[in-house]
Amino acid sequence: IAPAGQKITMRSLDFWRCENGLIRENWVLVDLLHVYRQIGVDVLARMREFNKARRVSA
Repeated sequence: IAPAGQKITMRSLDFWRCENGLIRENWVLVDLLHVYRQIGVDVLARMREFNKARRVSA
């Protein structure tokens, strides 16, 4: 993917699990589909095309 040269927003979720006053786990989820959509990349369309090509060559 070529550089888009534009500002984007990145949506994320950050979960922490603490136990006895210590951080035991940290889970970070980033909405990459949203990032790609902002720079004009339709990931789901690419996946559909990829799957079509796989079915044809199988």
